[in-house]
Amino acid sequence: MSGEAGAQLDSEYYSLFVGSGIRVSYAPPPGDDGTAIGRYFREASLPYERWLASARPALDAFFARLATEQRVPIVRLAEPSEEIDGIIIEDVDPALSDAGAEQHFREYSRGRPCPVYLNGSGRLPGFQTLQLRFLVSTRVRRSALEPVLTGVADILLRARSGL
Repeated sequence: MSGEAGAQLDSEYYSLFVGSGIRVSYAPPPGDDGTAIGRYFREASLPYERWLASARPALDAFFARLATEQRVPIVRLAEPSEEIDGIIIEDVDPALSDAGAEQHFREYSRGRPCPVYLNGSGRLPGFQTLQLRFLVSTRVRRSALEPVLTGVADILLRARSGL
């Protein structure tokens, strides 16, 4: 069996996974009753669970503030949503054209919020995994998402130093 030690945090406005960044293959020892793999990953994931529990109040406040300010049109995860390519306007690289993505989005959107998936793995030490998901009510510029990812990484790093 293989997997990554880590923890998932699901909140009102976001879903977050933080992990070791290392995929581990684990074989049960001879004579195992079938519980060794589960025990291994449960124990290896405990530090990440504590880390996210420590960071949760600040993360919840950060996302509540974002939802109120509406610089990024974040809505609650409980809202009915749909996945449509083109929800993110690629404005950080002038070589990327947004015309096709905008047309695709207009054609298929039924006015529901759409999920945004962000990978912030390069922002944590030791190649640790950071995966963030939240819903937005309208298309959003990639450049507007950068401060969200930076804010989440900063909160996580501050919480980690306090453990």
